[in-house]
Amino acid sequence: MCTHAQCYIVPPYLLEKLAKLGNNSCKRALNDTGRIAERRRNSLNNLLLRKPEEGKGERYIYDSKNQFEQRLELVRKEGQEAVEDPSVNKAYETSGFVRDYFKETFGLNSIDGNGLDIISNVHYGEGYNNAYWDGDEMTYGDGDGKEFTDFASAIDVVAHELAHGVTQFFANLEYQSQPGALNEHFSDVFGTIIKQKYLKQDISEADWLIGDSVVTEGFPGVAIRSMKAPGTANDFDTQPDHMDNYYNGSGDNQGVHINSGIPNKAFYLCCLEIGIDDCALIWFETLKSLWRTADFNDMVETLTRTAEQLISENKVSEKAIEAISSSFTQVGLSPIIA
Repeated sequence: MCTHAQCYIVPPYLLEKLAKLGNNSCKRALNDTGRIAERRRNSLNNLLLRKPEEGKGERYIYDSKNQFEQRLELVRKEGQEAVEDPSVNKAYETSGFVRDYFKETFGLNSIDGNGLDIISNVHYGEGYNNAYWDGDEMTYGDGDGKEFTDFASAIDVVAHELAHGVTQFFANLEYQSQPGALNEHFSDVFGTIIKQKYLKQDISEADWLIGDSVVTEGFPGVAIRSMKAPGTANDFDTQPDHMDNYYNGSGDNQGVHINSGIPNKAFYLCCLEIGIDDCALIWFETLKSLWRTADFNDMVETLTRTAEQLISENKVSEKAIEAISSSFTQVGLSPIIA
């Protein structure tokens, strides 16, 4: 069960810093996090009670009309032609790209493996500075134009948030401390993978940034997070890239957005060694094998065991275990290899 969940692309501590600088839109977005978190908690609490129903994984796009309401007006659904609203069309296109990536790469039938319809809400609130997965559906703000812009337009934002759904259905990592940091980590992993696929980049061309296309010139930085260089994306980025600098405070649900920088850096390093496609398969199969309270060491152990199995099936590079060991050792997490 996920507790105290606040699965937003812009973490509350960043909104707080911007609110302190006088941004009222960030203040309003921060105030909204509690209500949304409660909805997500309720959704996750009832996860095991849901009756499995086979669906078609179809897309439904709703217009919130700048109100704080979801599913206000259905404006486009699966198979319909594009409309005049670019945010609607982007949400339709990007959510379809994410869905198709998971299906074509891993054989996953929508984000729950059972054909769950993908619901998206655009134009949520007025100048709303965030996007989130609430346990059932996606919601995107337009941004205030001062710090952030249209969240539905960013493939990595869409992929990151929908990946929270994948994690919810396959591992349900609780949203605090190290399990929560892993929850954020897997969303960043698939956010950056899918971004590179969408932009048709290889790992040397990619910037490894999360949320760079939703920040404005007035934002104090270049992105929300960096996979390649945690702690450098913006003036308030405190992500560590090594366990020596692990955040032990109570903020950010005990550092879920902060400490995710450590496994994020290891993922980047591993991709340099064996490529992003091998890493994607190893990380996806690992996610399916994790559990609610899994911590960093649990993940590294599971990654190693998963890589060993995939090597035996000739699905990933024979160097995968060595690459995982080297990458995590560089961030202070040395795996124990039997």
